[in-house]
Amino acid sequence: MNTEAMDSVGELRHVKDQATDAIANEVLNFAEIAKAWWQRNAELVRDTAGAARDQAVAFGSRTRLYVKDEPVKSVVLAAAAGAALTALLMFLAKRPR
Repeated sequence: MNTEAMDSVGELRHVKDQATDAIANEVLNFAEIAKAWWQRNAELVRDTAGAARDQAVAFGSRTRLYVKDEPVKSVVLAAAAGAALTALLMFLAKRPR
């Protein structure tokens, strides 16, 4: 191999090493950004989940009270909802794909 070819190989190795270092640095930067984002938003996610849980509990309580106060209406509403859901599923099952 001549000197010029060896210099080219050495230069390619140097460029490869630089690219590898640049990629590693970018991966580390991305990891830091992702970690910071998660830390900022983890509290928001916890708060949102807690609020959703509280709303579900309140909805369940209101539903139980409604069923206790209006048992006939509750059965009729449940039957209507079931019929509507069944009709929708049957429609979707027969629809050509």
